[in-house]
Amino acid sequence: MTQQNDPKNRAPDELLCSLLLGFNCLFFTGLLAFMLMQPLKATFSNSDTDHGDAHAATEEGHSTDVHAAAGKVEAITQASAGQAAYALCATCHGAEGEGNAALNGPALAGQEPWYLKRQIHKFKDGIRGTHAGDIYGMQMRPMAMTLQSDEQIDAVAEYIASLPVVQPAATLGGDIAKGKAGYMLCQACHGADAEGNKAMNAPSLQALPDWYIVTQLKNYKSGVRGTHAKDIEGMQMRPMAMTIADEAAMANLAAYINSKATAK
Repeated sequence: MTQQNDPKNRAPDELLCSLLLGFNCLFFTGLLAFMLMQPLKATFSNSDTDHGDAHAATEEGHSTDVHAAAGKVEAITQASAGQAAYALCATCHGAEGEGNAALNGPALAGQEPWYLKRQIHKFKDGIRGTHAGDIYGMQMRPMAMTLQSDEQIDAVAEYIASLPVVQPAATLGGDIAKGKAGYMLCQACHGADAEGNKAMNAPSLQALPDWYIVTQLKNYKSGVRGTHAKDIEGMQMRPMAMTIADEAAMANLAAYINSKATAK
């Protein structure tokens, strides 16, 4: 009996079968354990990924909120600075940028910031407001020089542009129908409705009072404006003004331009 159970005395085939059976048991046990672990691994992996994505999304959302808030604060700060800088301008141009004819201050409300900035710089640099015949320009130049930095100029221009436009009242009794015919040349730069065209360096004319339009046309025609060597846009405008026959034709033109104005 003892010899029969001794592994050394077993037949080779019986011993091989025993070894294969043991190996198979171990293999299938390991395979079963591996299969059972996969769902758990996927669960934990997805949980980590979801947590990471959620954290990243939270961080991104927080960053966006911070930038948006900073932008709002900057806009509010610029608006406040612009309003403060405009306090001096309001003396002649009105508290709401509506203008004051008695002080020769035209309406500015709603004008494009790029044009306002350009004209302020021209006054500061002596390109406007230095000709002996430009009485009102010389009145304006010292005011422009109180804005000592580009940031101040930007702020006041943006503030003026934000003011509501008021439709100008007619003061010269120009003929709208005749003015329409005369405006055909002007619309090439200033637009069919006098809305302006930045690409042509042409500002909106809609909210300008008729008396101011006529004054500036006369200045261009006489050389008071548009003759300075650095006034590129002014030199572009002067030949157009010189095609207008007389002051009555200018008043007609102003009346037509004013008819295109709408309160905003």
